[in-house]
Amino acid sequence: MVHTVTTERRQHRRYIVDGKAILRTAAGQAPGSLVDVGAGGILLLSRAAVTVGEPLDVIFSIQGYPLGIKAKGRVARTESGVIGIAFAETPPDLEEALLWLEAEFMAAFL
Repeated sequence: MVHTVTTERRQHRRYIVDGKAILRTAAGQAPGSLVDVGAGGILLLSRAAVTVGEPLDVIFSIQGYPLGIKAKGRVARTESGVIGIAFAETPPDLEEALLWLEAEFMAAFL
């Protein structure tokens, strides 16, 4: 099931999802678990040692969605294994994934 979250601070709707991610930084790469995704970025759980503002590449997949998504971004926040990543620009494949998530969200109400 897909849930959606919006707050006054956010510019984009976020979808609470299950998924996997690989973070690639100058120091190496680390796995992560996807918590939510939106047009502006993702939130994930990871033991990666990153700092706010650090640039990185991320590859992530959303459970049930057939394609992986590659993105460039920066660490927007990090706290106790929770990492927020802001996309440098919206990945080209993300729009289709978000439409799929919206359809899944709406189907839950039918």
